[in-house]
Amino acid sequence: MNFIKILFLILVTSFIYTQDVNASSLAVKLSGKILLDVERDGEAWYVNPGDNKRYFLGRPQDAFSLMRELGLGIKEIDFQKLVKEGMPADLAGDLNLAKKLSGKIILQVEKNGEAWYVNPDDLRIYFLGRPIDAFRVMRQLSLGISRENLAMIHKPGLSEELDEFSKYEYITISATGGDFKADVITIDLDNPNLEIITDTANLLDCDLRCPAKTMGDFILENKAFAGINGSYFDTGAAKKNYYFAPVWNTNEKILINSDQLKYWTTGPVVAFDTENNFYYFKDSRDFGSVENFEKISGSKLQAAISNKPRLVENGMNQLVVWQVDSKQENAKAMRNALAYREDANGGKGELLLIIVHNSTLIDLAEALKSLEVDIALNLDGGYSSALWYNDEYMVQPGRDIPNAIVFRDNRK
Repeated sequence: MNFIKILFLILVTSFIYTQDVNASSLAVKLSGKILLDVERDGEAWYVNPGDNKRYFLGRPQDAFSLMRELGLGIKEIDFQKLVKEGMPADLAGDLNLAKKLSGKIILQVEKNGEAWYVNPDDLRIYFLGRPIDAFRVMRQLSLGISRENLAMIHKPGLSEELDEFSKYEYITISATGGDFKADVITIDLDNPNLEIITDTANLLDCDLRCPAKTMGDFILENKAFAGINGSYFDTGAAKKNYYFAPVWNTNEKILINSDQLKYWTTGPVVAFDTENNFYYFKDSRDFGSVENFEKISGSKLQAAISNKPRLVENGMNQLVVWQVDSKQENAKAMRNALAYREDANGGKGELLLIIVHNSTLIDLAEALKSLEVDIALNLDGGYSSALWYNDEYMVQPGRDIPNAIVFRDNRK
């Protein structure tokens, strides 16, 4: 049985941290802790107080090496002021120094660099001299945490790749209007194991006080590796979470708000068949119906979502200013899009899940044009912005959302 499985089994009685808090406050609250993802076979992570990022501990040797790598050198005169595990409870030592070092890995630089962990719970130090010692500390002092709460704590780095078919990057886009920071997930549609899922919290049309979920709920229920929030929706009390945009519920094979397709004001529709081929309809009336789509494509519908206004078509900015309200035109906020880029070599192309920071909707359209995408569908932004990749909230929403676009790899 491997190390992670052993950890999971011996921690079945551990306290599981499931408090609903935002990402930054959770990372601060758990700074210095050793966390175990109880929903993922007890994978172990250390939240480094130096940057409040989480670091994967893996096997005993990996944990041992990482802990030493993140260690902070300490003089022997200061080390002797700290209290070791197992010493009498009334032995306080230098509490101010212990609090300052709480949660950190310290190295005895004057004694062969031996490593110790300052436990934030009792402010005592625990020996990390060998891999087996690191394992024992993880076993004794770790805290169980839910997968979604763990996703709120960032991993180090500004880029990540799960495999050759997807990646995440935090980039700067130079466009008309300035330079914009952006979170971008790129997904290759030629991945033979890819499934594209448009999902809704409601299973029937809903006109007021509709259901909503966290982005994590949509991801975990679909066993997805990536996702972004979907269409605009009402946040007022009377029509809470109502949205008019047609969205195909992939799992239930139901088109929510299908009656809205007949109006020119509904906006564009993006759709995918079961072979992950991309389709764009600049007017919802061109999509027409599920039956019409399947007749046009010669294939079954896999996923579909609508939202407005139009952004980019054939690489050109098609945003019509008179269709943009004053908030979209002037307010600087997170602005989101689902974009498509053709493959010059004849493949299916790639999708970009994009959140552009501190921008107007006009800025978003120009930023997308600068990225040289062929098609882009506008998505809800602001506090609804949500972006997930490889068990991490790259952007965590400020509220629950009624629909989302998520991506599953059947190999995982």
